[in-house]
Amino acid sequence: MRNAARTAAVSALPLVVVAVAWLRLEQPVGSLWRVLALLALALGAALPSRRAVRAVGAVAATVIAAQVAVGVDLLPWRLDQPRSAFGLADSLSMIGTRFGNGFSDFYGTHLPFDPRVHEAMNQLVLSGLFLFALGVTLLVAARRPVLSALMLLLGAGWPATLLGPSRGVAMGAAILAAALVILAGLGSHRLPALAIPAGAVVAVAAVAVGSATAARHGLVHWQSWNLAHVATGPTNVGFVWNAQYGGLRFSGHPTTVLEIQSARPPTYLRAAVLDDFRDDAWAIGIPRSADSLEPAAARRPSNQTRQVVTVASLADPHLVGGSIPVRFKAAAGAPLITPQPGFASLDQNLPKGFRYTVWSHTDRPSPAALRRSPPEYPAQLADQGLLTVADGLNVPPFGSPDRTVVLHGITTRGTDLYAYRPLERLAERVAGGARTPYDAVEQLQQWFLSINFRYTNHPKVVAPALVGFVTRTHAGYCQYFAGAMALMLRYLGIPARVAVGFAGGTYDSKQHVWKITDREAHAWVEVWFKGYGWLPFDPTPAALGAAPRDTQAGVPAINASDARLPTGEPFRRGGNASPVEQKLRKANGFDRGPRRPLPGPALGVGGGGDRSRPVLLLLAGLAVVLAAIVLTKIASRMIRSARREPRGVAAACRQELASFLLDQRIEAPRSATLGELGEIVKREFGIGAEAFVAAATAARFGRSEGAAAAALTAKRELRTLLEQARRGLTRRERARGLLSLRSLARPVAVDATASAGSGSG
Repeated sequence: MRNAARTAAVSALPLVVVAVAWLRLEQPVGSLWRVLALLALALGAALPSRRAVRAVGAVAATVIAAQVAVGVDLLPWRLDQPRSAFGLADSLSMIGTRFGNGFSDFYGTHLPFDPRVHEAMNQLVLSGLFLFALGVTLLVAARRPVLSALMLLLGAGWPATLLGPSRGVAMGAAILAAALVILAGLGSHRLPALAIPAGAVVAVAAVAVGSATAARHGLVHWQSWNLAHVATGPTNVGFVWNAQYGGLRFSGHPTTVLEIQSARPPTYLRAAVLDDFRDDAWAIGIPRSADSLEPAAARRPSNQTRQVVTVASLADPHLVGGSIPVRFKAAAGAPLITPQPGFASLDQNLPKGFRYTVWSHTDRPSPAALRRSPPEYPAQLADQGLLTVADGLNVPPFGSPDRTVVLHGITTRGTDLYAYRPLERLAERVAGGARTPYDAVEQLQQWFLSINFRYTNHPKVVAPALVGFVTRTHAGYCQYFAGAMALMLRYLGIPARVAVGFAGGTYDSKQHVWKITDREAHAWVEVWFKGYGWLPFDPTPAALGAAPRDTQAGVPAINASDARLPTGEPFRRGGNASPVEQKLRKANGFDRGPRRPLPGPALGVGGGGDRSRPVLLLLAGLAVVLAAIVLTKIASRMIRSARREPRGVAAACRQELASFLLDQRIEAPRSATLGELGEIVKREFGIGAEAFVAAATAARFGRSEGAAAAALTAKRELRTLLEQARRGLTRRERARGLLSLRSLARPVAVDATASAGSGSG
């Protein structure tokens, strides 16, 4: 009990300092109960007096801490699956993925970060807090004051230098105070050989930490530490959702940007809508209530599909959801910007590993039902620009008397609108005679899907781009097709807009998620119908980025009995793809067959991304630790060699030889005499040490007039002796001796009287 009380008393302040150093990286601070639980686990593992019990306690504490900090179960519970390490392989893989996400997120986020948004970073902070706290307490329990102080310095000093000029002096002073508590609380009447230099090193380092963090320009530029970026290149993919018609260029391999758990295949994943047509292009407008003009049925849970989305590599603030998104909820209570229902974003790019849930309206009415929807539009659609073609000019709604006459007057008012008269005339020619808004939408869509149009990422641009596309080139990508159809629908008096996001996705049967890549970025058309709200339509022919036609509104199920979802609802195939489109799909290699639906609800979010990204960073950290060991040993040797008094030189030579033997795992009594050490060298290396023993003995016990010369001889003979001994070592043994902590953790007795004895002659 006395030892446990001493361990707890000495560890208390260092644990608080480590926790504060890590928690300063967060604003606001995350869950305090988890922090207290992790500190309690670290301390509890170190309280037992027996070393074996502490080892078992450390393992148990780590298993529990993994559940508390990362939410991963490390217990081998799949006893019937020994090949998967009883479930441990999957758990460790998930931890590696989340740590990789956390490391990657650190390089693109300003500190302090919001733990509600950057969940992976928060998990990394909690893990670092626990590991360093456990290291400090275990070393305190082992009564290793120097190593405990160094662990404290690393565990609290590293995060302190990451934050920059924020109470740096106070943090450095706290680290120094905690280190002195360790050195004083674990000290004894006989101080270890390295206690004084180690204390000085800790004090200087603590002052350096305070100076580095208090400086206006920090000593440690943590953003430049992204070695993973050097190895793998940029990891996130960004998009400019406003329409641009200059061509699309992809580089490298497809990059997974989103991973989605859903009971239905996710298609038409909307990130934003382009309400405004200005300067010859569609653009995101100010939020407006008309954007969320959905029927009451859309708010019923029975008409919604729940999707759990995990961000893999998407540098964009918009939350993405399947059409039509109704509401969003972020994991960990992250604050969302929701200008209108069905739209959400963050005040920063979505961090890697960020998870949220979206509920989408899944109603897909039949063509007959849509034909029965009358052209009765709420005033807010026109008032808020959903029938505007340019410069605030609204087109009369579909079915209005003398609509064509009024429209002709609008398009002849200015040169800008006059350039779009060919588009308006084509809209009238193709769908002007339709009896219902749905018939007009369907006729325009099928017209774009005809053989007269083709998909290309590098179209010829004839200004204005959409007019040139429809009247001359007939070649473009999704932004051309969706932009032209939406504008032509507005000329017909039908509320329409361009929706942007992603279409399609590939099902990963191992992780039970749908993976969405950057190649599936897409634009399509959303049209408003009374009783149904905004519904998706897609005029883009079969090509990379085109979603299956069976996910649109007004598309009947074909052979629906052939495939059903777990809920029993038909999984539609084929859809209304025209024979020409089917031919294009097959010719371009996009006829991949039906996609596999999710086989029941998944229990966890599968990890994505490259798990090897933090490897270089971890290797760099390991290199720093190894360099610290080598430098500490060199500093200790230099301190010993600085002695000038012959008796001190002799004692230093004895200590140097004993440390060499310890680092090579050759046991020698702590009170071994020079002669006994010489016998051990002769026995282990076959080298005679008589000259060194004689010189060192003369320097310690000889007459004062010859002691100085004997001390110089002892130093020279020791150098020769060690060189000869090292020649007989393998490279592995040399490296092991160089990095061994035995000589640091087990200081050699320095009582000079032990240098004499029967073996000294």
